[in-house]
Amino acid sequence: MASEHTADESQERRSVHAGKLPSIGWDAYTPNVNMTPEPISISSEFRARWLAIVAESSDRRAGRDMTATVQVSIFAACRRIGFAVSARARAALTVAALAVVAACNPRPLSAQTARGPFVVPAWAFPTSPAPDPAPTPDSVVKHHVPNSSRAYTMREVGNAFNIPDWFPESHPAAPAPVLNGTRPYARACGFCHLPDGQGRPENATLAGLPAEYTVQQVRAFRDGSRLSANPASTTNSMHLIATSTSDSDVARAAAYYATLRLARHNHVKEVTEAPRTRIEVMLFAYDGNGTEPIDGRLIEVPAAFERHELRDPTVEYTTYVPLGSLARGRRLVKRGTNGVATVCAGCHGPLLLGKGAVPPIAGRSPSNLLRQLINFRTGMRRDSLSIAMAPVVEKLTVADMVALAAYVGSLPPSVPTSSAVRTHR
Repeated sequence: MASEHTADESQERRSVHAGKLPSIGWDAYTPNVNMTPEPISISSEFRARWLAIVAESSDRRAGRDMTATVQVSIFAACRRIGFAVSARARAALTVAALAVVAACNPRPLSAQTARGPFVVPAWAFPTSPAPDPAPTPDSVVKHHVPNSSRAYTMREVGNAFNIPDWFPESHPAAPAPVLNGTRPYARACGFCHLPDGQGRPENATLAGLPAEYTVQQVRAFRDGSRLSANPASTTNSMHLIATSTSDSDVARAAAYYATLRLARHNHVKEVTEAPRTRIEVMLFAYDGNGTEPIDGRLIEVPAAFERHELRDPTVEYTTYVPLGSLARGRRLVKRGTNGVATVCAGCHGPLLLGKGAVPPIAGRSPSNLLRQLINFRTGMRRDSLSIAMAPVVEKLTVADMVALAAYVGSLPPSVPTSSAVRTHR
């Protein structure tokens, strides 16, 4: 089928491959010059990932996102060596990096695109444009959530450097990186992942993750070995946050979250028809009355969208999946996805509650679990701890991944009672 691109789009894509950059707003970034000098280097793993990503990009937006990935790396390197460089100099450094990448792998990009027939479903990465310009948050009206004595305005809820904590008594005293972060770019970890680590469908639940694992994942965001299969963008806010947060702050936050206990707030329902939904930036929300075919999807929805937006850690979610998903997921977990060696319990423990540095996965957000399986399947997660997942996801279909995410997400996130164990056997 012929490619459907305008002349301008085709020219821009050619410019990206030639090392000429589309405008991406580099003036928004200002390096912190108080950093320890360190040589600039482009790892072979990062180079390989960039080549694979560019080879797969098929439109102007994708090309822009891939170049942004290289720019994030250059930005981090400039910060490390203490350069306060201009936007033009940063662009020149990026052009040079792209040229090095191309020179180090002379094969034509078209020869590096083969990844089999797997197609990333866009619905797994709900994405809609954020309001532009963003509305000014209200700073007068105080909001409340059930069972909390605290009250915040929407401006306070949206402050990423002094985050709302609705239930401070539910967790130990959190360190500064969790509650406050460091301006201008190292937002508080709890802004997205919440002070008690429960997280939300858009991002990971950090409660109970091994500290070593969390630290390694931040490194992967920094060096580009952890990207996203999201068709709209392979990078997200974590890439800038990771390059802007000190190692000591990452270690403190990781150690804190490792001590917390995850409480499952998700209920999985098998349906043929799901409630009608709309996309709110990166989340599905109920959209009035009526239903629509589930059509092979996994749709996770907050019971109260307003409480979700208030960052209430106790809000409940419902995940809708096709009929038979839980039984199918259970079979895959128990028998392995690609032979006995890929049985989930082999690495994640008998109850999928983790083992050593391998993270627990039971009871976590099904939609986030699904996205990570897709990221592994497409090679977007290529850090050293992800290698073991390659044979696990190699033959999985989207329906398999939906089933696995639904079943694993439905399990207790902590050691259950004996009756609960019998229920899931």
